[in-house]
Amino acid sequence: MPTLPHRRQSRVFVPGLVPACLLGLVLAWMPAASAAPGATLDQVEALLRDGHLNQADHAVAQVLAAQPDSARAHYVDARVLAAEGKWPLAEDELQRARRLDPSLDFAPAAQVQALAQEVIGHRWKNPSGFAGYGQAALAALFLLVSGYLVFGMLRGRRPPPKS
Repeated sequence: MPTLPHRRQSRVFVPGLVPACLLGLVLAWMPAASAAPGATLDQVEALLRDGHLNQADHAVAQVLAAQPDSARAHYVDARVLAAEGKWPLAEDELQRARRLDPSLDFAPAAQVQALAQEVIGHRWKNPSGFAGYGQAALAALFLLVSGYLVFGMLRGRRPPPKS
């Protein structure tokens, strides 16, 4: 019985596929030797000073991946997040930095204090103003009016009192 052409191709394809998959797995797990070194905190601070917030955000993410227990890295991340207006995240990172190093002596005390005050100042601000309170007031008003109407309908269904 002659071998079909597609079977011959599969014999060649499958043995070639296995080494290719193994090579792909090995390369995926190996760190790239030719890759540029990761970002440093000094580079992140320079990007932040120059106003390149998107690049600073990516660079500080690299630093945090390499140094997750660095108080300075979390502090710089808090500064980047504050510059981006991401106040709740900035507050979290500042607290994380303080847990790792309560003194934060690597940064000027005035800068730390200014960042903390700015974060605290934005803690209770709602970006949409008082919309949350307005919605709650409308919901309460709706409940009161609905209750009044339901009460009135139920009261009207009662039989008149016998005299």
